[in-house]
Amino acid sequence: MDKKLILTDHLISCAGEQVQESQKEQGILVQAGKIIRIEGLDFFADRIGEKEAEVFDMRGYYVLPGLIDGHLHLSFSSSSQPLNEIYGDSEETCLLRMAQAAGMELRSGVTTVRDSGARGMSILKLKDFIEKGEMQGPDIITAGMPLTITGGHCNFCGLECDSREDAVKAVRWLCKQGVDYIKVMVSGGNMTPGSDSLIDQYPQDTLEAIVAEAHARGKKVSGHVHSTESIRRAVRAGFDVLDHCSFKSLEGEDYQQALVDEMVKKGIAVNPAVGKAYILPPEEAAPLPDKIAMWGEFQQSRFGTTRRMYESGVQIVAGTDAGCKNTHFDEFYLTLDMMCGKMGMKKEDVLAGATWKAAKVLGISSWAGSLETGKQADLLAVRKNPLDSMLNLGEVAFVMKRGERVCL
Repeated sequence: MDKKLILTDHLISCAGEQVQESQKEQGILVQAGKIIRIEGLDFFADRIGEKEAEVFDMRGYYVLPGLIDGHLHLSFSSSSQPLNEIYGDSEETCLLRMAQAAGMELRSGVTTVRDSGARGMSILKLKDFIEKGEMQGPDIITAGMPLTITGGHCNFCGLECDSREDAVKAVRWLCKQGVDYIKVMVSGGNMTPGSDSLIDQYPQDTLEAIVAEAHARGKKVSGHVHSTESIRRAVRAGFDVLDHCSFKSLEGEDYQQALVDEMVKKGIAVNPAVGKAYILPPEEAAPLPDKIAMWGEFQQSRFGTTRRMYESGVQIVAGTDAGCKNTHFDEFYLTLDMMCGKMGMKKEDVLAGATWKAAKVLGISSWAGSLETGKQADLLAVRKNPLDSMLNLGEVAFVMKRGERVCL
């Protein structure tokens, strides 16, 4: 049956750039994978009685748009030693691992993911397979392999480029392959042997050339930035999204309000990308053994700097960094709970950062991020109100992706 009708008496719409809960009885009519009408239940009385549509009665549950995990790594294993799989897996095994991870995300209510750096380019095969309807999975917004220097952060993904000319050529090649955006490791990182989050990997002119080339081809640019200097360079180069945005220096936290004000002025969004590793003990969460001593302080610093950016008006969107050490693909609700409890964000703003605001930042708001006529029928139902607690998003009762029910 092509038409589906979802009945609800608790609709959290996330439409019109607002998060609003409606407690009246309504129906969401779906056809050909899209929402074609949302009306009060009286309007659909005949359709219910005459079986014109397959009916999913979600009354008593809370229905909301499918969630958007704005930062993860499908090709990473989430194990206690993910580097073992990163270095040891074949391309075929990596593709199977990504398919499994994508399925976990979908069953947890995440209907769109933004992959923030994959090993190799087989993620494009998975993205295409899902889009063609060959398998159920979340829509994948992907950068493919991230740009990094030789031996730099995530060099194991496979795309090392050092000079300005090589970086520009890499952008062109990625666009030719069909990526959705460009990801740049502006600073070093914590999980790569031989790298350090205080290393600034690219000079200013290279970053500006990358942005110019990507924007000329209609692609947004996202930057992995931990050091304050890497943030400054990315902001000045015109990056669209900053991932992590940790404000680190040799002396510790180096939060700079003037730089944050510039981010607000330019409309640069931030994805702090905090997953379960930020609430685990440092010995369980630190990505490498030599990072254990610093990890506990780093956890708390990340919460504080993100809170200050949020209070200053920076667009904050949600992401788990799933795939990294002990950070799994079905735990988005933990990230959203941290954004409330640890970062002091309002629940409505957190949910916006996982729905309509994330869609806007990713450039996909024409079809995702809210329950509105004409958009994809991506939605979930949970047993308790997420606006009471984000942890309630962990109790998923129903998921629909492009109008098809997902088997939980």
